[in-house]
Amino acid sequence: MRIALVVQRYGADLLGGAERHAALMAGLLARHHEVEVLTTTAGDYQSWSPAYPAGESRVAGVLVRRFPVEVGRSPDWPALSDRLHRGFAASDFARLTPAERDAFSARVRAWPQPLQEEFIRGQGPIAPALIDHLARGGYDRFLFVTYLYPTTYDGLAVVDADRARVVPTLHDEPAAYLPVFGQRFARSTLLCSTEAEVRLVARLYPDRPPAARLLGYGVAPPTDAPSDPDRSRPFLLYAGRIDPQKGIEELLSWYRVLRRIDPHPPRLVLTGETSMPLSAEPGVETRGFVDDDEKLHLMRRALALVHPSPFESLGIVLLEALAVRTPVIVNARCEVLVEHCRRGRSGLWVRDGAELGAAVRRLRTTPQLRDDLGAAGRAYVEREYSLAAYERALLREFPA
Repeated sequence: MRIALVVQRYGADLLGGAERHAALMAGLLARHHEVEVLTTTAGDYQSWSPAYPAGESRVAGVLVRRFPVEVGRSPDWPALSDRLHRGFAASDFARLTPAERDAFSARVRAWPQPLQEEFIRGQGPIAPALIDHLARGGYDRFLFVTYLYPTTYDGLAVVDADRARVVPTLHDEPAAYLPVFGQRFARSTLLCSTEAEVRLVARLYPDRPPAARLLGYGVAPPTDAPSDPDRSRPFLLYAGRIDPQKGIEELLSWYRVLRRIDPHPPRLVLTGETSMPLSAEPGVETRGFVDDDEKLHLMRRALALVHPSPFESLGIVLLEALAVRTPVIVNARCEVLVEHCRRGRSGLWVRDGAELGAAVRRLRTTPQLRDDLGAAGRAYVEREYSLAAYERALLREFPA
């Protein structure tokens, strides 16, 4: 079977969750099928500026075809984004009351289709040669990764949707409420990472809900390492993109409260690509990008991984932390992350700085709780997110 996997950007050095999910699927499917990754030359997810040459290459043994970006982010897109988020900041969407959320949904549903599509295409990337390549055919099945970008929206329009699968990485975020997404997904099948994402699909597109079922994800837990003696000086770890959309501003405000109420506050260590201005703050250490080995080393030493994002469809870094027996503290407004904590009995969820302080106090004063949460988290990953089970799920969608 010849499979085209379509994703907006692709590369071993890219850290986005959708891109990492795409690479995992490409590698597993390539064991059984002829897989081609169709992507753009972009490296940056905002400007879509080129980072790779156009043409063919191989990444981890998989054929990758890169197509040039003719239009990155449109100059008009900020105005469109402001119009979508009228009355609230994008990062505050999770705090809207049910009545405010209903009013927002009704307002967005009233947008004419051309305006909705202008928003989708305005954020980029526009790569006409990629869409033309898809339209020429030659593939038995199509796999699109992440719902948000025109590589998926326009790509689905030129292929046989009955032979298409979409891994939407769908978040409960403002853009997901645009009705045209539900209309475009109607004939394809959505493969979701969590049960919460499956429920979100039905909630967002009730008039004509797309077919959606659970695919999951696969994690290979690393070999256990001996306990690190430096745990006597614990710290909180954030690993991921340092961006307002990931809840970083909220995390920093929580941490300031924690420092006021805790006489011996742990450090907060931030790792990952920085895409927002940061000022020096007491107790906060920003390390920028770290490789996988250093990330796992930090996770093992941390008191907990803190995942403040209100918008997640899976939370790969959370699963990685659980796999090395590190408990997690998550944003209580994110249904997906709270579901992991509940199902795995592996973490705590908080809404503000006072609750973060209480969670830290429990973990520091009750070492057995930290150990129990960590052991339960490792068991949860092995039980529900094993690579073998994930590969079997993929092959049910793309039989060998």
